[in-house]
Amino acid sequence: MRKILFFVILFCLGYFAVCGEENQAVNVEAHLPSFSPENDLEFDLKINTTILPSSSLHALDGSHPVGVYNTDSHGSGDHHDVDDHVVKIHSADHLDIDDPEYNSHYDYEHNGAHEDYGDYGEGGEPMVDFHHPVMDIPVKEGDGHCIWYGVHGDKYNVKYDGYGVPLEKEEAVEKLSQVCPELYSDLVERAKSSGESNIRTCCPAHQIDLMSSNIEMAEALVGRCPTCFRNMRLNWCYMTCDPEHSTYLVQGELVPPSEETNNKTLVKNIDYYVSDEYVVGMYESCKDVINPSTNSKAVYMMCTPWASLCNPYRLMNAFGMSVDNPVTPGFAPFDIRYHYITEAVDVPKNITLFNPKLIPCSQAVSESSSACSCVDCELSCPVPPPLPSVSIPWTIGGYSAVNFLVVLISICFCTAFTVVSYYLLCTRNKDVSRRSGTPLRDSVGRRLAGVGTSHFGLTDDESKPLNGQAGVIEPREMINHVLAAQLNFNNDDEMHCRDKLGSVFERRLQSAFGKWGQVCARHALLVLFTGVLLSLALSCGVAHLKVIVDPVELWASPQSRSRLEKDYFDKNFSPFFRTEQVIISAKDLKPFNRTTVDGEVKWYGPVFRKEFLLEVLHLQKKIEQSTGNNGTRIEDICFKPMAPDFDICAVQSALGWFQGNEEFLDIKNNLTTGYVYDYLDHIEYCASNPTSPSDGNYESVGCMAEYGGPVFPYVVLGGFLEKNEITSDGANFLNATALVLTVPVNNYQNDEHLSRSKDWEEKFLELMANWTANDKPEYMQVGYAAERSIEDELDRQSQSDIFTILVSYFIMFAYIAFALGQFRSVTTAMVDSKLTLGIGGILIVVLSVITSIGFYGFIGVPSTLIIMEVIPFLVLAVGVDNIFILVQTHQREPRRSTETHEQHIGRILGEVGPTMLLSSISQTCCFFLGALSDMPAVRAFALYAGFAMFFNFCLQITCFVAIFSLDIKREEGNRWDILCCVRGSKKDYPKDEGTLYKVFDLIYAPLVLNKWIRPLVIVGFIAWLTTSICVVSQIDVGLDQEISMPLDSYMQDYFKALSTYLAVGAPVYFVVKDSGLNMTAVDVQRRICGSAGCDIDSVVTQLYLSAKIANRTYIAAPSGSWLDDFYDWLSFSDEYTGCCFVDSEGNFCPSSGDQYSCFKCEPTFTTIDNKQWPTQETFDKYFEFYLNDNPGMTCPKGGHPSYGTAVQREMYENQTVIRSSYFQTYHSVMRTSADYYNGMAAARIVAENITTMLNGGDPNGPHEVFPYSVFYVFYEQYLTMWEDVITSLLLSGSAVFIAVLLLLGLDLYSSMVTMLVISMIIINLLGAMYWWDISLNAVSLVNLVMAVGISVEFCAHIVRAFAVSTEDTRMTRAKESLVKMGSSVLCGVLSDLSIVVLAFAKSQIFQIFYFRMFLLIVLIGAAHGLIFLPVLLSYLGPQALRKKKLSIGC
Repeated sequence: MRKILFFVILFCLGYFAVCGEENQAVNVEAHLPSFSPENDLEFDLKINTTILPSSSLHALDGSHPVGVYNTDSHGSGDHHDVDDHVVKIHSADHLDIDDPEYNSHYDYEHNGAHEDYGDYGEGGEPMVDFHHPVMDIPVKEGDGHCIWYGVHGDKYNVKYDGYGVPLEKEEAVEKLSQVCPELYSDLVERAKSSGESNIRTCCPAHQIDLMSSNIEMAEALVGRCPTCFRNMRLNWCYMTCDPEHSTYLVQGELVPPSEETNNKTLVKNIDYYVSDEYVVGMYESCKDVINPSTNSKAVYMMCTPWASLCNPYRLMNAFGMSVDNPVTPGFAPFDIRYHYITEAVDVPKNITLFNPKLIPCSQAVSESSSACSCVDCELSCPVPPPLPSVSIPWTIGGYSAVNFLVVLISICFCTAFTVVSYYLLCTRNKDVSRRSGTPLRDSVGRRLAGVGTSHFGLTDDESKPLNGQAGVIEPREMINHVLAAQLNFNNDDEMHCRDKLGSVFERRLQSAFGKWGQVCARHALLVLFTGVLLSLALSCGVAHLKVIVDPVELWASPQSRSRLEKDYFDKNFSPFFRTEQVIISAKDLKPFNRTTVDGEVKWYGPVFRKEFLLEVLHLQKKIEQSTGNNGTRIEDICFKPMAPDFDICAVQSALGWFQGNEEFLDIKNNLTTGYVYDYLDHIEYCASNPTSPSDGNYESVGCMAEYGGPVFPYVVLGGFLEKNEITSDGANFLNATALVLTVPVNNYQNDEHLSRSKDWEEKFLELMANWTANDKPEYMQVGYAAERSIEDELDRQSQSDIFTILVSYFIMFAYIAFALGQFRSVTTAMVDSKLTLGIGGILIVVLSVITSIGFYGFIGVPSTLIIMEVIPFLVLAVGVDNIFILVQTHQREPRRSTETHEQHIGRILGEVGPTMLLSSISQTCCFFLGALSDMPAVRAFALYAGFAMFFNFCLQITCFVAIFSLDIKREEGNRWDILCCVRGSKKDYPKDEGTLYKVFDLIYAPLVLNKWIRPLVIVGFIAWLTTSICVVSQIDVGLDQEISMPLDSYMQDYFKALSTYLAVGAPVYFVVKDSGLNMTAVDVQRRICGSAGCDIDSVVTQLYLSAKIANRTYIAAPSGSWLDDFYDWLSFSDEYTGCCFVDSEGNFCPSSGDQYSCFKCEPTFTTIDNKQWPTQETFDKYFEFYLNDNPGMTCPKGGHPSYGTAVQREMYENQTVIRSSYFQTYHSVMRTSADYYNGMAAARIVAENITTMLNGGDPNGPHEVFPYSVFYVFYEQYLTMWEDVITSLLLSGSAVFIAVLLLLGLDLYSSMVTMLVISMIIINLLGAMYWWDISLNAVSLVNLVMAVGISVEFCAHIVRAFAVSTEDTRMTRAKESLVKMGSSVLCGVLSDLSIVVLAFAKSQIFQIFYFRMFLLIVLIGAAHGLIFLPVLLSYLGPQALRKKKLSIGC
């Protein structure tokens, strides 16, 4: 049996009599659509009624009873044609049916099945004419009344000028009380005062329903702040339903009656007279309300088109803009012209301003609600947790007090020293003129008085030997007495034991080296073969070497806090995106202006020229269409936050406002005002409303990008901020001078997916390089980078500077080979040449480096590219001094007549071996102590360098001594260098000490140690030290990104663009770790959320407060809150609109899908402190749905794109357990290294405050919050850089001190002098770093540790020579040590100057930290070792070690 169903429901409404007239008929007429029932159709039409005691319902012909309309075609053939029947209701007590004017749904009951059949009538137009007797009462002049009643469709209201109509339907009254409680309370009071039982309104039930739907949309945005929502809804509630709204509303343009309006007059627009006090007060209560999912102010989404430029009046104007507004379409169904009145004299006649009582957002709406939270209301904010106070430096007269005191002390010392020194010199000259051979009683007395001290202030005569002054020969007794005084610093027997032990150690050390030298000379080939064989064996470990190139692995310790936090974040959430970015700025393009729709002349940045935008769009399309060499497409690797609804990459570009469609840029819309609305207006609209789904003036093209999400202007525009300005909602984005194109790529940890990403990135970089070189317009500048760029450029940098490094090495090699020789004449040049010896020494250096690399390759310590490039130079620079000392000592001390060749070699090695051991052990200890650093690159460098230094020393005293011995035999055999089979001339040319030795002996030493020069040297170096101390604290800490890249790298342009144009910093995540914190418990939720009812020091609140002081915290915006948005997602749902829906089986229904096949969720809540909190059951049932739901038109709160990866959760025993989660915000713009590490430090302070709060005030409790951003692992080192520097230098200095003390025969005084000079070298090196713009970082830290070791070369040799000198006075010993060792040290210095070649390296790392810093180490060390140290020794030098042998007994 076929059935064709046609159904209709008749809506009827009965009212009690009004104004004392009871049981008056209320007539409702409805025109019923015609239908023709077919055979076998039984049709029952039932009106949904309750009890109808004295009412009757008849067709006009009276043929049918009340409540049931039966059409029976069985048997009788009687057909009832109901076309145009009119049904009449008489005096019904109660009808539980829909309002007569709102015939939008009807119910049909057929065979026991109830079904709901959609809209009744077309377009929702009213099918029922409703009339109530009160409508016939004329309005008295001056009385407030209605200006409308009912809605035509869902747009214009029906004109009605009469008193309010009683609202009798219980459901309507209940809904009004819920939607507009303030108005309802007011109407109840009015009804009581007038003795009426029902409230009166200007809105029937269906109009209340429409108003409720619209208000719910606003509640979804600002409902988290109850007071704001309360103040805002007053505007709509009173306007719609207030029975006296004619006192502030005036009908504007009307739509005349017609068939389309069912012969009704409609109100097309109105004038709304509002008190300025209300407008400002309402805005003030709402201006801070946050939309957590977008980290923006909620009113900006409502304040179309001004958004971030919103103010109280613009917000109200936005409320009044209709969808048909010819200038700026809004969301109101009709235009509302708001009039803001401030003075009573401006109020029109018969108008009373709408000025309801407002409540500040810091106060609760009622006893059953909460005040707005701090996040949404600044007045509710508590005093924020204190940040560390900004240290105020101690100043004197505007200068640093410490520096002032240092300078003052220095000036006083230098002045006193100069005056006393020159006074004594002048006094001595006068005394000499008066004296003639008199005994030096006074002189000796002064010496005896100064026993154990320096010779400070002694005259030249007093500096001479005591047995020969002014031609007077003193008695031996005097000599012995003075000598004893000089040699005994005190009378403590312990000093005698120390001296004795030192002397014994010194003799035995010399003896050991002497015997070892003889062994090496006697068995030269065996020693050489054994050493080389051992080196080659260890070098085989190179095959197992692992080289680190990953910057994170290089600079972040696996045990460092930042590294552990990064690993935690990557494991529990997902690694931060790989970022591919292009920054395109305008070059030689000027801003332009035009007159906008409101008559204002507005300026636009040059990047908004259409030709500029089109070029960027074409480039964007090329990037999106590029394919890697292995076939990888961008779709295979990119981030798709809206998938599966939008399986499109989340490309962030300003062209997203046009959905990447070139045709949309050409749209021009002629408005009714004559203004042409074009792409510039659309850009301005979208910059202010990035989440708008449609721009009504731009052919409804929306602002959402192709991927379905928003494009925020501070992400895609750049260059609009002033200097030191922080991105804010009020920033003028239209001043932009750059466009930023960003492609986020999923960062996979497995190699397969990572290789695909790198494959596409390689093609991207190739495309950008070609476009920049060939296709880039002249009016553009571009900076671009991929995630792999830094790694690629570091690798290229290492390879590009290989030639420069090799040239430097070659110059050093050539110099060494040449300088080792001692040429007597042209005919003996080949015999005197030391080229073979020089090459042998160089090969030993290379072999020691390779051995070090191989050794650590065997034991699994990874290497870096810097090790390969720098350590050979370092070992050569340090080791060459030992070579020069050994060779030149041999040249100055010929073989004695009674010595064999082996004994001669042994004696030379015995003499210089201890000093070689001293410098080598000191340097080795320095580097091995540097390995205590947690930083992998520093640790690896220190380990490799330390072993290379030690092994180089071992090879020098074995293999090099063997080569040296063979070379001496060759030279003594008068054979040529290299061509050993060729004999040279037999003519014997006497050897001398060498030219450099003579210069030192005859010119340099006398000059430096001149009695008039010495005070100047002391004063000059003290002044130098003072200036260095003053500037040390001002050294920049960090390593700017630009320095890490070669000068010719494309990354230089990118880094420059980053610092110049970017308007927001990197994302920062505040992670709540898994520590047993039950986030589904209400008390825990209150400590986390940021809406009304949450704790005033909650996680979200503290982050919000931090964003308010971005200049201290470096946090640019409040954080997103998955918990607050979950509350809104649960709450925001209507029957067919909203967020939370399930199908018939309880499965998830996306809010953007077809809701008519789904059912509204039924979450359960528990009320605590006037706020409803979701129960555990609700979490279990709906939380996963929320995280899978995408935002859309009907539900802006879907959590999938924003929080899908932000919450790490699992089901445990059928309950949702949230293990960990994060709250994301952004750092402010960071341009320097200091910005980066200060921002990290500030974020950690904020996290510590949050941790303390979560633990109930205990900072060491079980719960922990930490901040994470992608750059933290690189910049954490700088937070403790000064501590690391001081610690490393103290450890290195301690190692040097111990080594010097032991190897100088426990000579404490000599060790202290050595450390004093080394300390001055390091301090002056730090001062020079300030003057030459060398920042303090891991690289310079390694160099400083290395400087301690190298400084030993400049000091230890001379100090030891001074200590073992047999001369009688400090002056003569200082001269002897300077002449004897100074020339060899200078030779080493000159060889080190080959580093000048590094000044031409492309790598700025090499230029700054190797050329500049190495050069400073060499020059400053040489200056202190060859100028200051000899002068210092002449004043304060220790006693001679050899004379200590006179000490008797322990």
